[in-house]
Amino acid sequence: MTTMILADPARGEIGLAEEVAVAAKSGQQKNRVNLLTEEFLELLEEEEAGRKIAHKASTDPNAYQACAQADDDWSDKEEQHEAMELLKHNMADDDDASAKFEAVAPEEATGDEIRMMRISEEAAEVAAEEMMMMGFGGLAEEAAEEAAESWEQKRKRRGDLSIDEMMARTREMVGKVPEEANTDHNAYCARVYRKDWDWLFAPLYGPFDKTTSIPPSCCSHHHRNSLARPQQTLQIFSIKVGKIKKPLMWPLHVFGSVAVRDKVDHNRIMVFHRQRENCQTLTKKDRSLMLTGPTRGVVVDVHPTYIEVDLKVKGTTESEDMDLSYLVVASSPGGPSYRAEASKRSTLELTYVRMYDSVEAAISVKLKKDGSWPGCRGLFTASTASLEDMEILLLAFKGDRLPVDGKGMIEFSRRVVSVELRGKLIFSAKALQGSDEKGVRRVRKTFTPKRAGKSKENIKIGSCEMEVTVTWSLLPSCKFDYDSSL
Repeated sequence: MTTMILADPARGEIGLAEEVAVAAKSGQQKNRVNLLTEEFLELLEEEEAGRKIAHKASTDPNAYQACAQADDDWSDKEEQHEAMELLKHNMADDDDASAKFEAVAPEEATGDEIRMMRISEEAAEVAAEEMMMMGFGGLAEEAAEEAAESWEQKRKRRGDLSIDEMMARTREMVGKVPEEANTDHNAYCARVYRKDWDWLFAPLYGPFDKTTSIPPSCCSHHHRNSLARPQQTLQIFSIKVGKIKKPLMWPLHVFGSVAVRDKVDHNRIMVFHRQRENCQTLTKKDRSLMLTGPTRGVVVDVHPTYIEVDLKVKGTTESEDMDLSYLVVASSPGGPSYRAEASKRSTLELTYVRMYDSVEAAISVKLKKDGSWPGCRGLFTASTASLEDMEILLLAFKGDRLPVDGKGMIEFSRRVVSVELRGKLIFSAKALQGSDEKGVRRVRKTFTPKRAGKSKENIKIGSCEMEVTVTWSLLPSCKFDYDSSL
């Protein structure tokens, strides 16, 4: 019979069993002996669990892989012990997995308070083999030596190859890389993104180009939907074209789309959308897109939200049209609020921010008394008290008449914004005399957000009297929340 020596990092090669015996033989204090004995028994319990795991590994490769990963990742003994106890609990029905330990009092120790564990030499050999299977002992060293030898052999083989031969072999391994990946990397990534989306999500949410069916103010009656609540939302302030490259030249006649997806229905929420026959003309002085959305509040969470851009420049004929920007921009929590994304022919500048604990505000203005607009230009904007300097453009027009529909409603380009529930919404109307802001007439109204319902204020610029209405709405977390509000 041979006493098993347990490896303990704090003791090096000294076994706890021997230390208990030495402590007892030298007449040390009883507390010291008891402490060592309890520690020794705890380690034996851990080893017994390890032996069960090792036996399970020999019959279940998945269990072996889990044990090896645990050995790599968990250096803390307490975490290892908890993990082994969990696995031990999962394998409680495999009682025959572990060898039996024999408790025998060592010859060197005396007294009922000292208990020693001994195992036979045969059991010790089995335990050693099983511990090797778990990645302990010299197994890690042997694996490291094999990896080093393999690496050295690969290095020697590569040293015999020329650069052209190595490149040829690499191309064979990874396949042919599209030229676009080198000339317009962001466009290449956008095409891969679309392909992956069609493959993964189209069966669940419909085609890639499907737009959201959820309208704004969908939960403006709180009593009809108790599931809706203030949410984290994405506020898009502006998108503008930065630098352009040849053969593009100012002015640019731009058409195409910019869209964003959220977690509610995963369909496209349009931010900008123009057909070829209805281009927006951008000049070197005025490079901003006239955004028409988001058409409703964009509900986001801890995961990235993607802004999908597909913009083109109109040529003399359709065959002469060129790509302006084709890319996908990821907005992550804590990420930057300004992005400049380069493509083959241009750089697109996006300004946005995540709003926390926010509600949706849909703004409409009715012309109550028509009159002459004082100035040659007009601007309607919205902002929040937390970001008052960052205005969202609702409408920009030229002339001395307001653009209204048959019902007297001013035709805003964009009308939905997000506002913190504990913040403020600031609505502004400006009358401008020229290209600069000299001779400005400005009216501002501040609204306190609500969970649902409407807020109204009257404003007057020159002889034009208007009524501003803000419809407040909580936001759904998923499509089911919206459906339940109908």
